[in-house]
Amino acid sequence: MYIVIVGAGRIGQRLAELALNDGKENNNVIVIDKDQKRCEEVARKYDAIAINADATQEETLEESEVKKADVLVTTVRDDAVNLMVVSLARNKGVKSLVSLVNQEESIPMFMEKGVKIVKNPDLIIAENLYRAVKYPSIVDFMKVGEKASIFRIPLPPNSKISGKTIKEINLPKKSLIIAIERGDRFIIPTEGVELQAGDKVTVIAHKDQVDKVAKLLSQ
Repeated sequence: MYIVIVGAGRIGQRLAELALNDGKENNNVIVIDKDQKRCEEVARKYDAIAINADATQEETLEESEVKKADVLVTTVRDDAVNLMVVSLARNKGVKSLVSLVNQEESIPMFMEKGVKIVKNPDLIIAENLYRAVKYPSIVDFMKVGEKASIFRIPLPPNSKISGKTIKEINLPKKSLIIAIERGDRFIIPTEGVELQAGDKVTVIAHKDQVDKVAKLLSQ
């Protein structure tokens, strides 16, 4: 693949490293950054072309031969810059665009342009920390789109629902137990399966039901 990466910071450099070390792909990597020292570092550390220039300028993208790119990725900490770059790249015919998004309110603007978005790691860490505070009993959590989540929660040793079937515990609507781990066993549940203290229960639930499900399974 021909990959153009805008931004030679920590994320951009790590991305370049992963792309170049992927033994299954013969990747050509171009990195663009306004910081000369970062570009020199990229050129020194990786088998990649580093362009010391402003990616929001058309001539910079032309120098990178962006029309040949299979994908362009923007990793800058400024959403306005990322948005301008992906807009220019889109106009030049780049079909696959990926961008780091730093602010939640910026997401719709990137989605309108058909850009695959990745949240800033700092935002993800903050969200995970708050989730750990809000749902201390949940050990794993993953969002499914914008309206649902999958999470795993262990039933406490003195669980009030131990010995009850899935049907009997009356899960909230728009939620479903999809797996149970019991010791070394993995159980695909049906309504008649009894829950036991210590079970690790995996649930998919609408975002509005996470609180209710977590409270029910933690009691």
